[in-house]
Amino acid sequence: MKKITEILIGSLSLDTPDARKAALIDKINTVIKPPREAKADNVNIRAMYVVNDLVNSHGGQFRREDLTKLCELIVDTPVLVGHNRAEAPLARTFHAELEEKGNALWLKSYFYWPKSGEQDDLLLKVDSGILKECSISFIYTTPECSICGEDIRKCPHELGSAYDTPHFIYGGISQVLETSLVYKGSVKGTYITDKLSMKEDAGLINRLEVNTDLTDGKTAIIPISLSDDSLVKLKSEMDEIKLCRAINNGKHFILIQKKAASHA
Repeated sequence: MKKITEILIGSLSLDTPDARKAALIDKINTVIKPPREAKADNVNIRAMYVVNDLVNSHGGQFRREDLTKLCELIVDTPVLVGHNRAEAPLARTFHAELEEKGNALWLKSYFYWPKSGEQDDLLLKVDSGILKECSISFIYTTPECSICGEDIRKCPHELGSAYDTPHFIYGGISQVLETSLVYKGSVKGTYITDKLSMKEDAGLINRLEVNTDLTDGKTAIIPISLSDDSLVKLKSEMDEIKLCRAINNGKHFILIQKKAASHA
């Protein structure tokens, strides 16, 4: 197995902040379809760096390719406080994308809520840093051991909480239930930002690394989360790899193929 790196650059990330906000508001109206049309003067938008591909404090880790799946599953889910489902949601997630920050690939989710006049309690708490960290609630089937791939509850390896110790991989992710504003997230470094584009917050490049079988002539198909009008630049760090983008039933994919070896 060899490692391929795809560099994905979406057009929304290249826009000015004003254009980015307008595009995000349009996403609210097209994805969530609220009865009252979302406009710049009636909604607030913020973004969460909510999970990444590092081992969290529970000893769990997301595969990088599963973060792409989470980008789709998290859309149109509620935002709560403290995972308290007995209370009404505060906001709603309407878009998500992946962003490389430091040594981790982060899922950055965008959420909105209605403006409520000059004294907006939620906005005040978020922007003052009182509500700062975040967490995700999701359904998966098996905690797969990072050493042997078996169910870590049954295998002989002792659970740790670091990349180089036995930990578990979230296997069979099927649903995102909600994201929450919490006092302490299980993922180190989660935070909420008012920077709505990568250009403002972290740079333009969004890297996705995947491990795939590069047998000559075999094509690996990697799902990605993009809008139909996104500008995508594909680049491989290996000369013998061919990359192209494909769309099927409105879903986007990268096709990765190893070039056949030439013989004299």
